Amino acid sequence: MKNIDPDRWALIEKVLDDALDKESFERDAFVRDACGDDTDLRDNVLKLLEASGESDDFLEGSGRADLENALAHMASVVGDKESDEDDEDLQRAGPYRLIRKLGRGGMGQVYLAVRDDEAFKRYVAVKVIRRGMDTEDILKRFRVERQILAALTHPGIARLLDGGATDEGVSYFVMEYVDGESITKYCDDNRLSLEARLELFCKVCSAVHFAHQNLIVHRDLKPANILVSTDG
Repeated sequence: MKNIDPDRWALIEKVLDDALDKESFERDAFVRDACGDDTDLRDNVLKLLEASGESDDFLEGSGRADLENALAHMASVVGDKESDEDDEDLQRAGPYRLIRKLGRGGMGQVYLAVRDDEAFKRYVAVKVIRRGMDTEDILKRFRVERQILAALTHPGIARLLDGGATDEGVSYFVMEYVDGESITKYCDDNRLSLEARLELFCKVCSAVHFAHQNLIVHRDLKPANILVSTDG
């Protein structure tokens, strides 16, 4: 399959991400409806769904590691394999040692990392611009995102800790690592009552309200982007 430009890849990822939030039997119809007359977009997303295994076992099998491995395979299906292989070579971002991928988005990869210099040791989440995405426009958006996070101080929003560029000149920023699970999984696994779920949802609303007060709109709020730590 031909290489796909960054804007197109971001659109494919958006539809794919939304489709994976659906039940497996709903995904095919959802993709066809979401893509409309854009047959190339539809075919690319459907191929990615097929590569993902598409079944509930894919999401529930052996956890996050399986999902990360499948995402890497899915990216290769749409001609982005060379970019992903380059990312595998990235082992450090400044003083932070990258341990494993936590996820990916339209602009970059997110890694679990540890700062292991003489100053201190702590686990963090490092977001790195994907290679091939480092156009001036993308870098500007990345810097704006970093500035936005630096201005948001709220217990329900992961804190920005650091930022910079790798030795190869790739931009990154460092955020508080939230060791948790999606809000829906947390509620179900802990069998929360309706009252407890609403209390948790109020915490989410508080964080969103704070962002709105600072003129920030998230645009991609969904259970996968709302994590609950073990202490709630």
